[in-house]
Amino acid sequence: MLKLPLFPLNLVLLPYENLPLHIFEPRYKQMVKNAIEEDKPFGIILKQGKEVFYKGCGVKVTKVFKEYQNGEYDILVKGTELFDVVSTKMDGDTMIGEVKYIEIDNDIDKIHFQELQDTYLKVLLRFGVNTDLEVHMSKKISYEFLEGIQLPITVKKDILEINKESERLLFINKIFQNILKSDIQSDNNQKPEA
Repeated sequence: MLKLPLFPLNLVLLPYENLPLHIFEPRYKQMVKNAIEEDKPFGIILKQGKEVFYKGCGVKVTKVFKEYQNGEYDILVKGTELFDVVSTKMDGDTMIGEVKYIEIDNDIDKIHFQELQDTYLKVLLRFGVNTDLEVHMSKKISYEFLEGIQLPITVKKDILEINKESERLLFINKIFQNILKSDIQSDNNQKPEA
């Protein structure tokens, strides 16, 4: 088991997903400072009310937009790997999780992967994304298809609980098929909210 500082938020972060954060609370300012200076990850877990979800995503700070004189930060983090929270304890004001990392299963079912790619391309074209398609189509794992797409917390929780890549491919394909069936309209070539 590994110990990882945890940042409870009212959101779910997935591997490969980027998230901008403004860090202002003293306990998190120190955690982020350590993560930057020591190039170490921390974890983001869903907190709703007093409950914390038992799965989370490790993150690395990929960019520091601004460091304020009072120790606040504007940063960009990227989801790396999933973990199960075995237990938590407080170290001062910071939650420390005893975590077990979950290996990302990337045993790709070629048929399901191709079906997801095809549906994803249709979603992109429907929303007016018709440039740099090679970049969009070079994705190699299910999580990458969700980059930049806003999903409800409940759906992202469901995705976190799917450990098999083939099942994630099918689940995400259903999300995209539902987008294609809906009456959502393009808004300035933005990727859709599902």
